[in-house]
Amino acid sequence: LQSGSKETKKKDTPSKSYFARETKTDASKETEDMNSRAILEAISEQLIDQVFASSVKLSAQSLALFIEQLVAVANAEIEGDLKKGITGVTSTMAGSGHGGDDGPSIFSMQRLVEIADYNMDVRPRLVWAQVWGIMSDFFSKNGCHRNAMVSVFAVDALKQLGMKFLEKPELSEFNFQRLFLRPFLRITENPETRQEIRELVLACVDQMINTRAQNLQSGWKIFFDIITVS
Repeated sequence: LQSGSKETKKKDTPSKSYFARETKTDASKETEDMNSRAILEAISEQLIDQVFASSVKLSAQSLALFIEQLVAVANAEIEGDLKKGITGVTSTMAGSGHGGDDGPSIFSMQRLVEIADYNMDVRPRLVWAQVWGIMSDFFSKNGCHRNAMVSVFAVDALKQLGMKFLEKPELSEFNFQRLFLRPFLRITENPETRQEIRELVLACVDQMINTRAQNLQSGWKIFFDIITVS
């Protein structure tokens, strides 16, 4: 009987330690969430805005590294509970969506749009091409996201940036328009892209042609390819 009792105790031990590890993990996550909220409350939104606005002062290499890390954070935020609505739609810290609902957050995606807007006209075109290579992969991926609201925001962000980029005519010896607009084509070509997103891309193309046709050069090829694929 004593031997059987010991065996029972041995079998029970792993179950107890397993649940103990689960409790410890949950407590650790809760502590991390509390710390994140405390940091957000302690730092003013103006200071955070200043960090991103100051990206124009970074060297080309530092800017690329900064964007790589922000993309990593944005990807982590977006992979929330896909059954819940997106958060972080507004620029206020209260709506940043870094905790609570656990739905996909687009807070950092918005910040990427802001950084692109700040740096687009102040960086040499070759530097901008390197930086945009990092961003375009991110927007191309999330333009096909399983959460429709995330994909709509990604395509809308591309349209906003595309409209600004096409404000200036392209230099004859470069094909930066084709490079910049390629994410629209990649989203359209992706077989997993929803039909409504394809239609949204076409609407964006229509708007850019109607308002920026006088400045289009190498970008025409991307637009024709999108229409052909669609």
